[in-house]
Amino acid sequence: MSALPEKEFVGSRAKTATLLAISIAFVAIAVLLPDSARGSYELSIAAALFFGFCALVFLWLLIRPHRIVVDSEGFAMVGGLVFSPKKTLWRDAEPFFVCRLANRRKVVGFNYRSGTRDPSPLLKFNRRSAGADGALPILPRGSPEGLVDQLNAYRERALAS
Repeated sequence: MSALPEKEFVGSRAKTATLLAISIAFVAIAVLLPDSARGSYELSIAAALFFGFCALVFLWLLIRPHRIVVDSEGFAMVGGLVFSPKKTLWRDAEPFFVCRLANRRKVVGFNYRSGTRDPSPLLKFNRRSAGADGALPILPRGSPEGLVDQLNAYRERALAS
């Protein structure tokens, strides 16, 4: 049987652009408010620096968006702030599922099969807090449930071949 073609799932640039615009607006508010409305000068500088940093991150994500690359061997997260992608083999991971983070935001989660990874403190923390060993930082145009269905369908075809 032939190998499955590589497929990419790319984060939404529209959502990233919206977050960039919001960050820039907060920088402008922190800088342009009159002194009497600002409160302390140090707090304004801290807010401008924080949201300025957020704006830089979102600008970077516009240029280099998060991507999930799947092929017949497994999946890897590339782009964004991931500079050295690591592939997870399909046989080392259980099916994908939707989980909620502490802020109640839905994300695509996955767990490693027992015995495939040493239980590091980070894996233990992730499993305790989100119920998943890992989460995919992708912001798809559709729902997380739709992405889970697509990833699991690809995974099943890859494991069967």
